[in-house]
Amino acid sequence: MPALPFANRKRPLLLGHRGLPARAAGNTREAFLAAIEAGLDGIETDVQRTKDGVLVIHHDFFVGQRLLPQMSFAELRRRLPQIMTLAQLLEMMEPHHDFLLNIELKNIAGLEDGRAFELADALAAWSGKERVWVSSYDPVSLLKIRERRPSLPLAYIFRLYDSGRMAELLRIEAVHPHYGLITPEKVTAWHEKGLAVGAWTVNQPQKAAALAAAGVDVLMADDARALFAAKK
Repeated sequence: MPALPFANRKRPLLLGHRGLPARAAGNTREAFLAAIEAGLDGIETDVQRTKDGVLVIHHDFFVGQRLLPQMSFAELRRRLPQIMTLAQLLEMMEPHHDFLLNIELKNIAGLEDGRAFELADALAAWSGKERVWVSSYDPVSLLKIRERRPSLPLAYIFRLYDSGRMAELLRIEAVHPHYGLITPEKVTAWHEKGLAVGAWTVNQPQKAAALAAAGVDVLMADDARALFAAKK
């Protein structure tokens, strides 16, 4: 199995969720720079694909009344002047050699537009590919990435309880459950299955500290103060 860039750590990896939206609008250059300046280990961010095949950094499927995948990049840029492409994000992160990236591939159920293969190829070609992993709610997307680029580590996201069976069936490296699903017993069970555990989105300092004590491998939050509580 591919090696995760946070394997064998003594404390959880601290990721800014969409950068640091407590300091700047999420998924923007400013939010990503804020996460770097705050001294976090990395960021979690979201990738989608425009109608004309540009991989962009954006969370919501809708922009106004329109689906993002039905918009051209030019249309999207007119609506959202701050939007970054994946290529721009990777270029921005190039000098920050120890900064990690968890990229969530956003996919609408039933939509097949090549985004999984295109993301896999873009990351495999990046000089920093050893510090990135891909996560998704969509098992099919994860299977396609594994088929295309077997060396990319993968994580399965879920907000309802999953024993880890889906990640086992997919033969991937990690689970990313909503933090409310996590208990010390579940962390132990997931670890026994060989799965790393990433918790999102943990904005309460006491909860972050408890999850760190439970043994989670990754914590994601909007605010650095919650994350740093896990280091105490």
